[in-house]
Amino acid sequence: MVRVWLDEIQYVESLKEYVRIFLSGGKSIVTKMQLGELEISLEGFGFVRIHRSFLVALRQIEAFSATDVTIGGKDVPIGRQFKDTTLEILQIFSRST
Repeated sequence: MVRVWLDEIQYVESLKEYVRIFLSGGKSIVTKMQLGELEISLEGFGFVRIHRSFLVALRQIEAFSATDVTIGGKDVPIGRQFKDTTLEILQIFSRST
C-alpha cells in the first residue's frame, strides 16, 4: 500500500477499471478504482472533473484555455460536456488565488 497526500496529486486519468494518479515530481501510481469512485472520495478537496477521463487538482493548474488545462507542463483536455462548468469554476478559482 502506498500513501498519497492530496497536495501531491496533480491529476488523475481513467484507465477503464483502473486510474493512473499523476503526482508532483513526475511520479505516477496505477490502482484498481474507477474515476467516478475517486471523484466522490475527493469531493470537497479542490478536485474537478474536466473530462470523462480526467480529474484535476485546481491548485495544481498552471494555465488554462477553452480547450485544456496545463498541469506540470502537460496539457489535459477539457471535454465538451464539462466545458461550461469547468471554465466557470476555473474563472472563479483564478480570481480567488
